[in-house]
Amino acid sequence: MIETAGKTKPTEKEPTILRILESAITSTLGSIDALPDDVLVKLREVYREFIPAYLEMIRIRDNQPREWHPEKVVIESDVVEGMGHFYSDYQQLARRFQDINRKVKYLMVMDRKADPHRYDEVVENIVSGKGGLSVMSSLLESE
Repeated sequence: MIETAGKTKPTEKEPTILRILESAITSTLGSIDALPDDVLVKLREVYREFIPAYLEMIRIRDNQPREWHPEKVVIESDVVEGMGHFYSDYQQLARRFQDINRKVKYLMVMDRKADPHRYDEVVENIVSGKGGLSVMSSLLESE
């Protein structure tokens, strides 16, 4: 694994799941290179927990063999929504996944120079994993 200033990216020799994680992050959020290191760590943690469950749902839906792994992952919102209706760990995984994506997307459009205090506040909220940002969430959902 290549690590540069806390930004870990899989090499070609890394296990498939790590390449899949980066593919999923990129397809969902685009480039994450400008995010703070601690946000990257938290983001990858959430994706590392979510993606195996998500892939299992896709594998079952598409009747793929157990050893199946896609080359690239594009997150389908209807599958994520469906996971949120399970009375299991899937529900919690889907909620955490949706929550961190909402917060990171918001962080990515913030002007850090114009409002550094608010930017740091959002970073802390993401890293701590706390709920909140309800005003921000409602603004994002209305776009």
